[in-house]
Amino acid sequence: MTKLYLMRHGETLFNTQKRVQGWCDSPLTAKGIEQAKIAHAWFEGKGIRFEEVYSSTQERACDTAKIVAPSQNVTQLKGLKEMSFGQFEAQPEMLLPKFRQGARSFEDLLVPFGGEDIYQVGHRVYDTLKSVLDETEAKNLLMVSHGAALWGLIQYLDLPFPESVRFGNCNICIYEYRFGELVLSGVVDPIENVEVAL
Repeated sequence: MTKLYLMRHGETLFNTQKRVQGWCDSPLTAKGIEQAKIAHAWFEGKGIRFEEVYSSTQERACDTAKIVAPSQNVTQLKGLKEMSFGQFEAQPEMLLPKFRQGARSFEDLLVPFGGEDIYQVGHRVYDTLKSVLDETEAKNLLMVSHGAALWGLIQYLDLPFPESVRFGNCNICIYEYRFGELVLSGVVDPIENVEVAL
């Protein structure tokens, strides 16, 4: 069995400005760097060592990965990129379309504006994870990605997920890969030191 720790990057400049941050990028803030250091300490405290470390190709994720696992090489994978928000990239978040009633994501609302469907994002992330997991012999993997990418994976796999849990900066989804199946076993907020078993 392989354990995959799939986490979101630390706080960025665009996060503080409440700007849409999909395929565009902005750097980690001082707080974001500190969040990544706290995540590093959480893993250290649990005695978790990574044989392999991956991130999306975006600066905020790669920099987070390098802080969380400073002694490891970080392999960048395009498939772990954030959702594309199309014409809303770098725009104020208030301009984004509102979710449909009862929905927990943008679903396909961004497609007419040149963005991605959340299920396409989830499919892309899943294919990327599976291509690594099917080939690796590692017991513990770290992958640093993005909020909508993490949520897209959950929606694509139709996994049960508590409505009260959100993906804050540096939150971690713990997956187990057993016999070709990806199972979500928990979500961790290392900043608030909260662990939710699923």
